[in-house]
Amino acid sequence: MTLDTNAAVERINKVQDSDGNDRTPANENRQQAIQEAVGNPAGATIETHTTDGTAAEQLPDLPIPDGVTALVVYLPGNAGDVFLGDDSEQFVPLTDSGHVFEWEGATTADLYIKTNTAGDGVGIVFEGGA
Repeated sequence: MTLDTNAAVERINKVQDSDGNDRTPANENRQQAIQEAVGNPAGATIETHTTDGTAAEQLPDLPIPDGVTALVVYLPGNAGDVFLGDDSEQFVPLTDSGHVFEWEGATTADLYIKTNTAGDGVGIVFEGGA
């Protein structure tokens, strides 16, 4: 059996998927869609939210791009602990500088924080502009 390593490929009509089935290869539009889906979004969103009191408060509605993880960060100037959760329970503690919660939801508005001291809060950071 001879293997020609100098051949030119002019057209690929079929490719095999992971199950070994023949499929049509991705065209230019599909390749662009894949690149956009897995590429890094431009810019960054960096925002802080501090509480008005000690009751649970909803975080601002910042849309998170698909495939991006938002970080909810304990602020170093906080006087006490911050508790993170949904609208009914806030049970995830952020208690010291460097504590971070990773969120892969569609928006930061799904999260609520509760603090022991009014004026404490969190930073929100993720790739892509809001």
